[in-house]
Amino acid sequence: MPTNHTPNYALNQWERDDRILMDDFNADNAKIDAAIRAEADARAAGDATLRTALNAKGNCQIWVTTYKGTGMHGKDSPNSITFPWMPSIVFVVEKNMAVFIPGVRQVNPHGNVLGVLEVTWDGTTLSWYSITGASEQFNSGKSYSVIAFMPI
Repeated sequence: MPTNHTPNYALNQWERDDRILMDDFNADNAKIDAAIRAEADARAAGDATLRTALNAKGNCQIWVTTYKGTGMHGKDSPNSITFPWMPSIVFVVEKNMAVFIPGVRQVNPHGNVLGVLEVTWDGTTLSWYSITGASEQFNSGKSYSVIAFMPI
């Protein structure tokens, strides 16, 4: 029979002069098995709770890319991005400026967004231009980020 035990699970810790018995080993194995099972059950319950919470938030994938503006603008020099599938919402961002471009079902029939950009969708390709200037078109030679929320 062991003299000492571990602090967390009271597993046997033998000293040189302790008598070693098979029952002690079996008891330790049963404690270890129970602790591992309890951890696995707790993890599974936590994962299920997390999945439920995430599902309640809605399902989407965030897709990002970047591009460098060309300095051009207008109908003959549109910006264009092809997405892996149709996004619900697209943001084009440059430092402290951003433009929100709705997905295809939300753009008005004339494709005009805020009177500044002409926006068109062709399948999963978004194109836009501005007759006002390259800056308003988000194409003024700077680096731009594109963030799209893609439904799953």
